Amino acid sequence: MFEERKKFFLAIESNISSALSSLSEPEKLKKILHDLDIFLQDKWPAVFSSLTDYPLNENEKKTLQIFLIQIENLNKKVGYKLSFFEDFQKYMKESIEKKRY
Repeated sequence: MFEERKKFFLAIESNISSALSSLSEPEKLKKILHDLDIFLQDKWPAVFSSLTDYPLNENEKKTLQIFLIQIENLNKKVGYKLSFFEDFQKYMKESIEKKRY
């Protein structure tokens, strides 16, 4: 599970980085964000549901916190709230706080 999450985080990091570097190319940016949206919708539920049995380690929590900052920066640079990131941001915050029961 941890290796799967590592791949998941790397894919998000790559997409956010690509989006930030494509700010001056609206069509490319739109495609990157659309692809990221599809990826998150497809993969995040499994990752989130695994957290009860396999809580985030400290490195994963730090990674999610970095993503939150990067998403906020992307939102500011794009000039409007990227609505599909809103739910993901909420889930990332919940995931960072989630404890094993």
